[in-house]
Amino acid sequence: MQSKQGTTGAEDTAGKPVPFCALKEARSLAWLNRAHEEQLSLCRELEEIADSLPGSINRQKCIYAAKALGPLIRGIHHYEENVLFPWLEGRIDKARPMPETLSRLKFEHCEDECFAEELTDALLKLGSGAPVNMEAVGYMLRGFFEGMRRHIAFEREHLLKEIPEDTMVTDRN
Repeated sequence: MQSKQGTTGAEDTAGKPVPFCALKEARSLAWLNRAHEEQLSLCRELEEIADSLPGSINRQKCIYAAKALGPLIRGIHHYEENVLFPWLEGRIDKARPMPETLSRLKFEHCEDECFAEELTDALLKLGSGAPVNMEAVGYMLRGFFEGMRRHIAFEREHLLKEIPEDTMVTDRN
């Protein structure tokens, strides 16, 4: 995708490029795959933090992870819930239980965002040197990144597997 002044890479019915400003959101599944990779990279950072507890904490890494966590998770969830999921509902074989699956994934998004807020607070405390229960923070970290990895794996294997990566997913509302 080009810059906001350019086009989305999609074409209108006449075969002309669709300007970015004509779409509320337009991203290829390649964008989502890159976003998932960014989430998985953050999961690796969180795992390194968990492995460093209690004696070898990199406080800078904790603060970085705390600041990146919420915006990354909320941004991807916003895209999935407002663009990708409605797009999928309109294109997937009706014999598959898509509405129930998407409803469950939205619920997981809500849980993940709440968990990310709590984890952000714990990471900021850890990064600032404030006292924390190291065992509890370790469990929080592992619970979060393992759940996130499972969620991404499910989406890739069951929602996105048969859709070409260059497919443009758009919302024209």
